[in-house]
Amino acid sequence: MSFRKRELLTALFLLATNHGMASIDDDLDRLINRLPPGHIHSIKVIEAQTGKVLFDRNSHYNLLPASTVKAITAISAYHALGKHYRYTTTLLSNEPLLARVPREVYTGDLALVFSGDPSLRRDDLARLLGSLRASRVKVIRGDIWLDGSIYNGYPRAGGASWDDHNICFAAPVSAMILDRNCFFGWLLPGEKEGQQARMVFDQPQWQLSIDNRVETRKPTAYEYDGCTQEVWPSFDHEYRLEGCIEPGAGQVRMAFAVRDPEQAAARYVLSFLKDNNIHLEGEVLIGKPQGDFANLVARHQSDPVPELLQRVLDKSDNLYADSLLKTIGWSVNGAKGSYSSGTEAVLAMLRDAGVDLTRSRLVDGSGLSRYNMLSADDFTEILQVGWRNWSEDAPWLMARDDKQRWLKTGRMSGVNNMVGYVFPEERSPVIFAVLLNGLTPHQPASGSDIGEFHQQIRLFHKAFLERLGEP
Repeated sequence: MSFRKRELLTALFLLATNHGMASIDDDLDRLINRLPPGHIHSIKVIEAQTGKVLFDRNSHYNLLPASTVKAITAISAYHALGKHYRYTTTLLSNEPLLARVPREVYTGDLALVFSGDPSLRRDDLARLLGSLRASRVKVIRGDIWLDGSIYNGYPRAGGASWDDHNICFAAPVSAMILDRNCFFGWLLPGEKEGQQARMVFDQPQWQLSIDNRVETRKPTAYEYDGCTQEVWPSFDHEYRLEGCIEPGAGQVRMAFAVRDPEQAAARYVLSFLKDNNIHLEGEVLIGKPQGDFANLVARHQSDPVPELLQRVLDKSDNLYADSLLKTIGWSVNGAKGSYSSGTEAVLAMLRDAGVDLTRSRLVDGSGLSRYNMLSADDFTEILQVGWRNWSEDAPWLMARDDKQRWLKTGRMSGVNNMVGYVFPEERSPVIFAVLLNGLTPHQPASGSDIGEFHQQIRLFHKAFLERLGEP
């Protein structure tokens, strides 16, 4: 056991044995003083109802918030969109097309209007398009438009790490989302050393491909971590995959973010038509169609906002969070949904509630961006807004498993944060924000060193929360 870990465990023991003797300031300072050297912290604890400050250390420091930003997104989305809002995806036509009037040839255009629904799946889109089959349509003499014009701007926020772009948790956020804009497969070694590895996709009908250049071989002397794979953007494919896999190795699970969601949706529509023997004489076009598409053919709705927020908070889903942020911008300002319109709407709502973030920076709804800069002051004020609006009737508090606390964590390289509420038995609820940045073990660090380092931080968080729950 390292010296630092022994120090923290000693602090936990002293905190327990001094229960009722030391102030909360002394107890929490004792814990903070045993955090790794070189870190920086912004910490604040207040009473939920009154705002009375119970503990404050560097609460005005702006630090990287990571996924704790999702707590701000949840409060803002519930306020702006309400508990009944659902994303709606529709199939429209500019000529009548009704199931009770079957016709084999449909002459006219169709429009699939996307809403940024982060929960939309290919199966949902297939049910929308299945209305054509139900109407016995075999030929479409016209075009099919894919309309994602409700959003504009970049599909990722500025400051998102470029080397995360190929990974599903950082998939692009466009109005067209299918299966969270992710696709999956298995990487298998070749039968003999020197052969190319094989990639087998879960859903080949997606028609998404990888330029697979992975070799079946043993790692070289300089590949210290053994065989690994690296992913690069590719001109003719979604990605180029390079590296090695050892002969006889087990299959490796691969998950990729879709690079171009609009083209992926277009390919899936064409695949559906082909599989269902529907001939399209026109084209699949991407954009907002001109003319009157007043005929509703079919529609799909998502779960309401409270259920979507559970995914944001419980699963820390970045795609859901950023889609909700863009939808806030569209709903509040009447502008197209984007990172800028969404953050402007959130900042305006918070300003109306008395929270001034002019000295901070918010650029997304997920916390993926390293341009976000927020303080413990910001978080405690925003969480207090949520408390004053809904108290324990907020859906995330009503659904919590632990009745003594609710928290949202946020982690990325060098960052380990938590914000939330604690409900002591003998006192009124408290709000806390603990932002820790600059966390790194001594280098070089082995795998066990890194594991022990992160365990030390987990012990700190656990002890901090336990102290807040005491009288």
